[in-house]
Amino acid sequence: MKKIVTALMIVLPLVFLIALFAVTNVASVTADISASSIRIGNKGDNGIFSFDIANYEHPMYESDLAVDVLPYKAKNRAYTLSVTDAHTGEASDIVSLNSDGSFSLNDVGVAKLTYTSNDGGYSDSVVFNVGSSGVLDYTPILSDSQGNLISLDKGSDGGYTAVVHTGTFILGGDYYPQSATDVQMTYESENPSALTVNEVTGRVYAYFDTDTSVNMHVVNAFGQTVTSRIDFKVRKDGDASVNGEIAPKNSDGAVPTIVAPLYTTKFTLYVDYDGVTDGNITITGIRGATYAVRKLDEVNDHAYAVDVTLATPVTSPTSNIRCSIKVGENTASARHFKLAFADADFSVNSFGNPDGKGGLVVLDGTNTKFTVSVEPYTTLRYEWSIDDENIAKISAQNNEYCYIQAVGDGKTTLRIEWKRVENGAITASGTLQRELVTTKAYTSLMFNESVTKYGLGSLAIANQRYDGNDTTKTDYITTLFNNVIGGDSAQAEVTDFENIVFTSSNESVASIQTVDGKVHFVIKDTGDVTITASWKYGERFNVSPASITFKAVDGVYVSSYDELVLAGKQNKQIVLENDIYLGEKLFDDNGKAKYDDATMSAKLREYTKEIYSTADCRYYENIGKGRQTVRYCYEFANNVYGNGYALNTEYITNVVDSTGVLHDYAVFKGPLDFVAAYMNGTKIASVKGQDNISFLVRKDGIVLDNVVLTGCDDESLYDGDTMELNLLNYIGTTLEIMSDATIKNCRVKNGRTCVRIFGRDNVTSETPDVAQEKINVTIDGCRLQTAREFILKIGTNRFLQGTTGNLSPSFMDSTGAEYKQNNSASCDDLVNDGLFVSNYVLTDVVLKDSVLTKSGLFTIGMESHFAGKYLDSGEDLLKGSLDGWKGLAATSYPAILHLVGDVVLEDWKDLDQVDSSTLIETSLNSDTQRFAFLSLNIKEMLLEVRRQKSECENIIKTVGDKNYVHGGIAFYGGGKNYHILDTSAYTFEAMRQYNVNIDVLAKSSDDKLKMQGESLPNAAGTEDFRFVMFDATSNYSPK
Repeated sequence: MKKIVTALMIVLPLVFLIALFAVTNVASVTADISASSIRIGNKGDNGIFSFDIANYEHPMYESDLAVDVLPYKAKNRAYTLSVTDAHTGEASDIVSLNSDGSFSLNDVGVAKLTYTSNDGGYSDSVVFNVGSSGVLDYTPILSDSQGNLISLDKGSDGGYTAVVHTGTFILGGDYYPQSATDVQMTYESENPSALTVNEVTGRVYAYFDTDTSVNMHVVNAFGQTVTSRIDFKVRKDGDASVNGEIAPKNSDGAVPTIVAPLYTTKFTLYVDYDGVTDGNITITGIRGATYAVRKLDEVNDHAYAVDVTLATPVTSPTSNIRCSIKVGENTASARHFKLAFADADFSVNSFGNPDGKGGLVVLDGTNTKFTVSVEPYTTLRYEWSIDDENIAKISAQNNEYCYIQAVGDGKTTLRIEWKRVENGAITASGTLQRELVTTKAYTSLMFNESVTKYGLGSLAIANQRYDGNDTTKTDYITTLFNNVIGGDSAQAEVTDFENIVFTSSNESVASIQTVDGKVHFVIKDTGDVTITASWKYGERFNVSPASITFKAVDGVYVSSYDELVLAGKQNKQIVLENDIYLGEKLFDDNGKAKYDDATMSAKLREYTKEIYSTADCRYYENIGKGRQTVRYCYEFANNVYGNGYALNTEYITNVVDSTGVLHDYAVFKGPLDFVAAYMNGTKIASVKGQDNISFLVRKDGIVLDNVVLTGCDDESLYDGDTMELNLLNYIGTTLEIMSDATIKNCRVKNGRTCVRIFGRDNVTSETPDVAQEKINVTIDGCRLQTAREFILKIGTNRFLQGTTGNLSPSFMDSTGAEYKQNNSASCDDLVNDGLFVSNYVLTDVVLKDSVLTKSGLFTIGMESHFAGKYLDSGEDLLKGSLDGWKGLAATSYPAILHLVGDVVLEDWKDLDQVDSSTLIETSLNSDTQRFAFLSLNIKEMLLEVRRQKSECENIIKTVGDKNYVHGGIAFYGGGKNYHILDTSAYTFEAMRQYNVNIDVLAKSSDDKLKMQGESLPNAAGTEDFRFVMFDATSNYSPK
């Protein structure tokens, strides 16, 4: 019995420091049942709800959506809501949730409501398409003839004031919503003599120094006419103006040009001359012209209309006719301008056709008012007609305007016959033509893929499918929808693409074809691409295009285990189409094996392969068992794009009977031993090393994107209303990385360790070639969760061999001096030491914007070699029990962990649950009370450390009546630890650093702790252990 005690005293120290800050339970390591999904039970029409904001009398409630976090046993079933613009992905306030659970519609647009579980970050979404059947509100807008905005001041009475110089302006509206397609507005001047405005176009002619108003009438969504008054305060920027243009005194400088129409003998000039109140206005410079001056008393006392009559009409464009106005014959009063004659420039305007020059568009179901205007202005007569009245027809006309009603979709020609009549004779005439298009009205285009949540990442689309063992080319076929306001359905399928323009952000990666009313994405290469569908007239009517961004993959869809294996053999890039269980379900629903033991064993071996262990197996070599192997379920030969689907090794890893006992034919039987102790041929204790592997990466450049990797089902860990982490003891490492790799937007869960990164395999050189052996791994946007020991375990397989005189050697700088920063926070500064990084660092890991949660020991383990003296010569101290314990002390080559962005170690643990039982396995069948002093009461050890070391007084955080310890990052091993933590780009709350040496327990008044403190360094080593963690001073707390 004494030998058993001695053996355990040697083995247990290797465990203690690793378990020092760990929180589990010796007999049972329980955790709350995790959320595994979130579901919106009511998603409306294809994931879309459509609302007319003008008629939102009965609000929708969140309860109507039936949001559920699953499973129902999950401890934390809370969730959060985020609202984004479905087109841009930017945060939006189109929709908001009120305290009573109802939704407010605050704006028009397409809002994506995403519900995310607080536990696990699972998401589901639904789209609210918010539109309006008409204008809800508007604000007048004024601009000059060059398009520059002019400020309008809003008064307390709701009216607006515009202070402007004489000239020409455009009055319009900022309509809410901008996507309203049936805007009916008119403009009316309260004094047309003082200020003229085009009834439809809003073109304002402010020729005089005057104060008057324009009323803007808009019919809103409820059929009501809403009027805004704009008070114009028009002032000249000089003493004399012609048609609103300042006429200067100096004829040699810049003078304005006034344009008159061709083919007429009559036109009018509008003159405003300060101080001239008697009508004594004279105009010179126009050969053969006569003038009739009319005083405009309704404008001001110095405003005049001068009717000009020519002897003969001007029939060709003419410019630079120098003219002047003066008071009587007073030459000193002369003010100068130029006169030009130009062809008529017509504009045909309506809502949706604001520029007046190009083709015209009428929307289905509308009766649209059009107006024609001409520059230079002259009085004309108009007759409107349409070539094909099966396309559109004129419902009413009155000279300068008409109403056009769409009859059927298509194109025709609008003709406007115009003529100028003077003294009963037609002096000029012509026909104005515009292409007229009638088309379906689109309110909001959408690809419904933008409604769906694809795991933690985006949609991936492949260009091949399996047909037997061969692949065939395939297009991705989708549907374009128009979100409908006020219809029976929230969406209408778009099948006619004549007025839809498709574009690809990268035609070499993916292009678009339309076939039989469907949209085909043709994948040509691998890359991110955005496909956009725009309505040809979208800009006219403020309708945003639909877009979808996805990962195009020159690879194959995989939907079964057989296809997964085949794709691996063919080195194909993989796009998952559904969840896949690896292997075959070997047990029925009652837990009974489907085959005999021999067949079960054969099948499990068929589903797995062996590789030589990359860990330190010298213990096995010392006892004559040679190089050891571990098994793995699947090796990634190429990139995998998961679409949020899972690869699950439950059928291979979880081979236990109904009582939780491992079957003899299981191939996953737990990790290799780093060392083990025996008594009379029976293993009484062992410290564990490398484990079997569910998923393996050994090829450089592998990308795993948006895939779920799980070592077993969540349900396999349920024990009543809790999750039993001890059930992960034989599940193995979920993901082992031995090469350069990128893990992006993935979930990795349910393993003894979730992710292990230690370096390459098949390394045979005695001295490391860092340039060749170093691996670079990026974990970005991932969620790693639920491990019996570590969520993420990082280290290297290479080491500096220790000797009896120097159990843990140091690394040397360029001068041959030792690097002495080991086992402390100052070691992190070596990230900037180029020589150290390039000569020694073999594992470089970037952990970016990720969440790690629910470990049995630590969130992250930075493992270095143990280096106690028993590891160097233990077999000489206790023959027959510590055989093989020889020459095992060493110093590991360093690894770097870069924390980038918001990395959240969401791993607070109840101090009443503390365990190291998975790192050490014991077999003691005798009176356990005689060996009680050997039990690792981690709670008491923690409390003792806090009592003995004042700098550790905050390691325990109390919330309510519970004490918690944070999982954090453990730098452990007992020898020199040169691992580096780089937080230069880390943006979450800073963690605290603690250094602890096990000999602190030697000062305890508790005999058991004192004995452990005196003995442990002999096995583990004498160097400090470092912990980076949140504590009682941190803002970040247990939830």
